[in-house]
Amino acid sequence: MRKSIRAFTGEIVPVDVVQAIVLGAGRAPSSKNTQPWKLILVQGTVLENLRTDYLAAFNSGKAMGFEYVYGPDPLPEAYKKRAVDLGKAFLIHKGIGREDKEKRREHDCENYKFFGAKQVFFLSLNKGEYNYGTFLDCGLFLQALITELHSRGLGCCPQYSVMAYPDLLRKHIPGTENQMFLLALPFGYPQTGHIVNTFVSQRDSLDSFFKVVE
Repeated sequence: MRKSIRAFTGEIVPVDVVQAIVLGAGRAPSSKNTQPWKLILVQGTVLENLRTDYLAAFNSGKAMGFEYVYGPDPLPEAYKKRAVDLGKAFLIHKGIGREDKEKRREHDCENYKFFGAKQVFFLSLNKGEYNYGTFLDCGLFLQALITELHSRGLGCCPQYSVMAYPDLLRKHIPGTENQMFLLALPFGYPQTGHIVNTFVSQRDSLDSFFKVVE
């Protein structure tokens, strides 16, 4: 069962394993085989510098500048309820009280530390070369990437929140001036038994989203 992993060991996934994962994900379908996705692996000194700048930006209250809107605004009530329920359940799981502002901020900061991962994939598109279908193709690639990671005993956590500072991504990742970043995917070997890795989000019942017509 796939679930989001937010605590990783310090072990680096070897380059040959990473390449096999990316090649496997590259078999994802896309319209007319257009393969619009770009994938960048950030690690080492560059990742540590990026992490430092991200945390500083978040803690300073730097204005966020998302380049695309993830979902409808306002969220439909059913979506909003699921999001709120998830947030509450995760904080309760971590033992963070509703009024504990310091712990809640530390919890939020983990996003901008990329959950301490030693390796992070960044998924992007060429600016001006996308539409709804292109996003769908990238979603298929992303799911294939997640499945490849999971099949090798690795964990990951998709992040839209860190798309808040695209200027920092372009600062630290050369040659991305014409890229629109879609998502970050911290990944690695999961820390066994860590409390954040024991959390499992709830899913709606099958009949709430699936039907058979015959």
